[in-house]
Amino acid sequence: MQEHKESKRTVSTLTIGLMWSGIAISVAEIWAGGFIGQAGLVWGLVIIVVGHALGGLVMSAAGCIGTRYGVMSMESTRLVLGNRGSTIPSVLNVLQLVGWATIMLALSGAVGASVGKPLGGVFARKEFWIILIGAGTLAWSLLVGEERTRWLQHILIGGLLALSVVMTFVALNPKYYTLKGPFLKSIPLAKGASLMDFAIVMPISWAPLIADYSRMARSEKGAFWSSFGGYGIMSIWMYVIGLVVFLATGTDDAGANVVGMMGKVGLAIPAMILVFASTVTSDFPDIYSSACSMLNIDRRIKPVYTMWATGLGTIVLALFFDLSKYMHFLELIGAVFVPLFALLLTEYFVVRRQRLPGIDFATGKGLEFTNGFRLTALAVWVLGAASFFTAKKFGFILGGSVTSFAVTAAAHLAVVKFATGGAQPEE
Repeated sequence: MQEHKESKRTVSTLTIGLMWSGIAISVAEIWAGGFIGQAGLVWGLVIIVVGHALGGLVMSAAGCIGTRYGVMSMESTRLVLGNRGSTIPSVLNVLQLVGWATIMLALSGAVGASVGKPLGGVFARKEFWIILIGAGTLAWSLLVGEERTRWLQHILIGGLLALSVVMTFVALNPKYYTLKGPFLKSIPLAKGASLMDFAIVMPISWAPLIADYSRMARSEKGAFWSSFGGYGIMSIWMYVIGLVVFLATGTDDAGANVVGMMGKVGLAIPAMILVFASTVTSDFPDIYSSACSMLNIDRRIKPVYTMWATGLGTIVLALFFDLSKYMHFLELIGAVFVPLFALLLTEYFVVRRQRLPGIDFATGKGLEFTNGFRLTALAVWVLGAASFFTAKKFGFILGGSVTSFAVTAAAHLAVVKFATGGAQPEE
């Protein structure tokens, strides 16, 4: 069994909580909150909270393997897909991370240009903001892991929290936004579950990289609850702002609307700082974790090269990205990664009961399967993805995410029981 070297456990529970809080502060999350406006205020709040609780539990649980065994997120998928099989989600994760970084840059560029319009010149151009924020994100990604810069991370996130309070004051001020009733709408259960997918998928989207950070945590329980609480509280906060702004205005982009409103009421400078800093703290994990995923594919790939390629590539892509594809992007994330982590968590917590005797992630011992692929798990993963799309298409009462997770977990347990005759793994 691979042990986590104690010398690498340098990150405190507070640092992890603050990091995930900063990641959640994003105009992209506010925008996603607006998608749930169709449910009205009361059911919208319920959907946001329940969805984040479900997705957050999966996200934080996915980090437990990293904390206990000192492995990166995509490296941990070897447990269920095999040494070579884990390269498949690694490639898909890199594509997801590039997509996220591109979307957040493109969105922040548009919002920054809107806020900077009264100043004119380069401040009113989205290209300026995309390049500026993209360069800042790349620099932050290269520095944030250093011990000597950790204090700077705390200061930046503290400032973001303060700016979020200012933004919340604007969003909840009836002088600027007046909610339109009815507050309690009647919606079919299947519709509510479908909307909940947009809340579940946001924390799920971070599950493929959470262990890249939790592997350095001093405490497994601390890492679990600080990531769950730090991200969950702030993400719910952002979603609620998006929900309120949507219900007041009907806008397609609640994030741009509320930040733009800050500019109109004399808070242009704080709004610009918020756009810049929130994107930097949300995008840096994408760049860093793309390097971690590439390492799982080939250890010879130098992380710094991947980080530079990802950082510069997303700047170029953001200049041309069509933001109308955002909702479809979220659904694709759900279809791919909900069943993947249903597989992994079922294997780790239920089948193996968190005990991995005879397994070494560093050498791949015990994870060879069939030429490096666990074919049955790959088939179940595909089944889980198909069930997500099927549930969305036909309006299943549980929605895409819950249906996919349940189908994948049940199918994997059935396959394991058939293959082992009901015997438990050796302890």
